[in-house]
Amino acid sequence: MKSFRIYLPAYLFLLPALSLFILFMFVPILSGLKLSFQRWSFDGAKWVGFSNYAKIFHDSVFWDSLRTTVVYTVFTVFFGIVISLIIAFLMDPIAGKLQSFFKAAYYLPSVAPIVIISVLWGWLYNPSFGLLNYLLEQIGLEPVLWLGDPNIALYSIIMMTLAVSQGPSILILVAALGGIPKDYQEAATIDGANGLQETFHIKLPLLKPALLYLAIVNTVGSFQVFAPIYMMTGGGPNGSTTTIGFLIYENGFKKFDFGVASAQAVILLILVMIIAVIQFKYLSNDVEY
Repeated sequence: MKSFRIYLPAYLFLLPALSLFILFMFVPILSGLKLSFQRWSFDGAKWVGFSNYAKIFHDSVFWDSLRTTVVYTVFTVFFGIVISLIIAFLMDPIAGKLQSFFKAAYYLPSVAPIVIISVLWGWLYNPSFGLLNYLLEQIGLEPVLWLGDPNIALYSIIMMTLAVSQGPSILILVAALGGIPKDYQEAATIDGANGLQETFHIKLPLLKPALLYLAIVNTVGSFQVFAPIYMMTGGGPNGSTTTIGFLIYENGFKKFDFGVASAQAVILLILVMIIAVIQFKYLSNDVEY
């Protein structure tokens, strides 16, 4: 009881944030879980057990959307971290206002609403007057249907994501690099290590906590991708860019099949949790410096 009185002010400070979490996160999750076992209609909801899940697992569109989501996630997370690492290593030796300028330059695109970015990139990808096709024509190549070809539409959206969303990752990695004690690097230099050896044997291992965080957060975000798909392709052409997030939207707000949409959302939640646990288990380590 005495310890409770001691920590009571801390609990009171946590109460507003905890209340908002319960109200806007925990309660909707429970409501969605309940709805996934029901068939909803304007007349009310009817309990149907696992029939919504059975319908999903026998739906080829769901498996195609899952495959598309996995491809999108693998490319954006892996290459996003690689690109962020390269830029962070290039920015690390720069100091003062010049580094601050580059930080702001890389971070600003991630501040812009994804809807605006999607519209701008839609213009860049336009087959008639888009900048990318104009540049291709200048070097004698044929125009490309960036968003109209089922074979490349998804990769066009991946390229846009890689180009505009690396700002937060870059800032985190630059901060992590700046936090590595210089003693380690000086000792490696005295022992005769070159820059490449220093990078792979000192900096990258010490960056592992930051890389783990970015891998988990970016994976969760990529599995939920919706806005670029909605704005640029609408899931097409021929369903080649339909992700799980977009499929949930279509089932819930176009077909008004909220039971199936909720079941798909529950499956997505479980998949993301499993992947996050696997990433944490195999990528985490006890690094302190």
